[in-house]
Amino acid sequence: MAPTTVLLADDDDRFRSLVRSVLEDDGYVVVAESVDAGSTIAAAEAHRPDIVVLDLVMRGAEGLSTVRRLRADDPARPVLVLSSLVDPAVEREAASLGASYLDKTAGLDALEAAIEAAVAPAGSGSSAGP
Repeated sequence: MAPTTVLLADDDDRFRSLVRSVLEDDGYVVVAESVDAGSTIAAAEAHRPDIVVLDLVMRGAEGLSTVRRLRADDPARPVLVLSSLVDPAVEREAASLGASYLDKTAGLDALEAAIEAAVAPAGSGSSAGP
């Protein structure tokens, strides 16, 4: 099975670098990184990753507007929203758009588990891993 490809979108360089390193060490392929809404949309269109891991608050985006644009472009592609903002209303809205939501403080193991769950085939209950 081919490794899971990831677009990593976060405007915090240190956080993005840490996440990339951990994901790549565990067999994921980070096909692109982006730092704002516009470059995220462009990278998703150009690279067609298996999943987009998206910071909720980035330059050029208001809340979940980037999720809406990503889902409009490819409704089947999973989007995992990461945020340090803990807001049940935002989490519900992300879910209504078909995106998963994870608090950034949940840890890297939780991030990998959320990615695996998001890319798992419907009805499988588990993932084959990266």
